[in-house]
Amino acid sequence: MFKFKVFAYARFLSHAETLRVFRRACSRAGLDVAYSRGYNPRPAIALPLPKSVGLACDDETCTLLLNRAGRLLDTEELKDKLNARLPEGIDLIGAQSEPRQMSFQKGTAVYELSLSPRRRGEKLQRQVAQLLAADSLMLQRRLDTLGRTRTVDVREYLQSVEVIGNKVIISARFGPQGSIRVDEMLTLLELVLEDLEGPVIRTKVLWNLILKAHN
Repeated sequence: MFKFKVFAYARFLSHAETLRVFRRACSRAGLDVAYSRGYNPRPAIALPLPKSVGLACDDETCTLLLNRAGRLLDTEELKDKLNARLPEGIDLIGAQSEPRQMSFQKGTAVYELSLSPRRRGEKLQRQVAQLLAADSLMLQRRLDTLGRTRTVDVREYLQSVEVIGNKVIISARFGPQGSIRVDEMLTLLELVLEDLEGPVIRTKVLWNLILKAHN
């Protein structure tokens, strides 16, 4: 398992594009990555938490499964070999080995918004208080490029919202149906991208690690 940051122009890569970047980097680094089984085997590399295009991240996770055969590399050596093949804007910051039976279940993610001077003040504080006091927060969620939507209640996903200086810190929990999206956070706070100083950053992700039973 690798921890990595996404910044600069790399934050505009889609989830699929970021996954391809890691697959190519592993190939160029000569890592003996295992393949999935079935009619269309793929490298056993995963990004368990997709990110929105444009979102910067300080604490993302990439998992990969290596074949047992061949020379075993320690985690720091693996990290260095892979980091040297990754493009600017994607930076590995940690690596650790986990049991093959380990499953990653999303728990909580923390987001940081930096406000421009015109959007700071007591009005935003009042908005945050109203959001947290609400029993439900109904939004129209876009489902596809055809413009189809459905109504969702995002209140259950909001764990906390704090305004600290020019920062809004949002802690969002994950449920069976997913979580609140970045654009929905902006909608609730009546913000647009022009109201921010810099990109929205996902600063931390907390995972529930589950050891799967053998069949």
